[in-house]
Amino acid sequence: MDKSNPRVTRTKSYLKQAIIELLKTEPFENITIKAICEKAAVNRSTFYAYYTCPRDLIEEIEKDILSKLPDYNPGGNKPFIDSITPFMQYVKDNGDTLSILLYSSADTTFGEQIVSAVMDKYNEFMSYTDPDEQALNFIFCINGVVGIVKEWIHSGYKWSVERISNFIVDMAFRSVGMNPSEQK
Repeated sequence: MDKSNPRVTRTKSYLKQAIIELLKTEPFENITIKAICEKAAVNRSTFYAYYTCPRDLIEEIEKDILSKLPDYNPGGNKPFIDSITPFMQYVKDNGDTLSILLYSSADTTFGEQIVSAVMDKYNEFMSYTDPDEQALNFIFCINGVVGIVKEWIHSGYKWSVERISNFIVDMAFRSVGMNPSEQK
C-alpha cells in the first residue's frame, strides 16, 4: 500500500487518535485491537494492514514525536533558543499525546527515549574530554528538561511557550556550567 496516500495517512491518524483516547481511561495492557478499531471506526483488517499489534501503533506515535525534536547547529548563526521554541510549541499543541505517553503504562521508556534522542542530536554541543562526564551532564540536563516539560503540561501550560523555552535554555546552560549569554 502507498503510505503517502492521503487515505492511508488519515486512517493511521484515526488509529493513533483512538489509542491515545483509550489510554486516557485504560492501562495499555487492557487495550485491544478490537477497542482501537471500534474507537477509530475502522475494521480489524485495516488495522492489520499497517500494524501487527497495539505496541506497533504506540511505537509509530513515539517515532513521530521524536522526529519533531529540534536540530541545533552549534556552529551556525541561529541562537540555541530558536531551536527550542518551535519544539515547545509542538509540545503545547500535542500535549495530550505527550502527557499520555509520558505518564501512561504504554511505554515506561518514552522519557528515556526522548533523553537519548536529544543527547544524540546535541552531542556536538559540548566538548568534554571525559565521555562519562559528558554523558552524566547530558542525562542530568535532559532529565531536568523532561521534568520541566511534564510539569508544564500538567500545569495546563501555565507559562507561555517563549517563557518556558527561555527557562529551559537558561537552566540547560547553567547545568552544564555555561553562562546562558554564551548561547549561540
